[in-house]
Amino acid sequence: MIRAMDATPAEASVPEHRPRLDVRRSGRAVTATVAVVLIVAAAVWALRASSRARVSDQPLAAVAEAPEFSLRDQAGRDVSNADLAGKVWLADFIFTRCAGPCPMLTLRMKSLQLSLSDLGDEVKLVSFSIDPEFDSPAVLRRYADRFGADGDRWLFLTGIEKAAMHALVKDGFLQAVAETGDSERYVHSTRFVLVDRNGWIRAWYDGLEAESKPQILHDIERLLGEPGGS
Repeated sequence: MIRAMDATPAEASVPEHRPRLDVRRSGRAVTATVAVVLIVAAAVWALRASSRARVSDQPLAAVAEAPEFSLRDQAGRDVSNADLAGKVWLADFIFTRCAGPCPMLTLRMKSLQLSLSDLGDEVKLVSFSIDPEFDSPAVLRRYADRFGADGDRWLFLTGIEKAAMHALVKDGFLQAVAETGDSERYVHSTRFVLVDRNGWIRAWYDGLEAESKPQILHDIERLLGEPGGS
């Protein structure tokens, strides 16, 4: 290879012949490539979204019988498991001083409340406070009002002492709850628990996952089609 410093003046003055670059053609090629990439990306996103929204028709096994309880709701009314007999209901576990997942769980419940508005009294939402010594009916009423809860559809329950409520959650609903050493903080399950008309737990869902909603609504419809309780 001849270096530029070694070339003669004549050789150095000979212009190098290179193919001309068609800028317009190159620009069109880049635009077409970008368009293809965007189309493929959109198709992949749509496929993933469709996959997340897809619901399952897997059988809903009767996992365990929901526990008996006698509590008070946000209006101070006595509510027991017997009051939910013959209804399909979805439970979660929260406390009003929660600075963690509880507000998001409650927002997910609110979204479900809106979607269930045309089902009359056949379906209930039930939020159990795991901090009953602080969460009085009045405190729960303010919390429920803050999230636009319909008191006829959505119950916030409290009323027994903390150890008994935690036992109800752990032994009755098979969900985790524990104290942290801070009287205002608890570690607890973020699952929603679906109970059928006959009082049997039939499914659990990730309450923090927005993609759980289509499956929950689908399963509620399936349970409504099953024989009811007394």
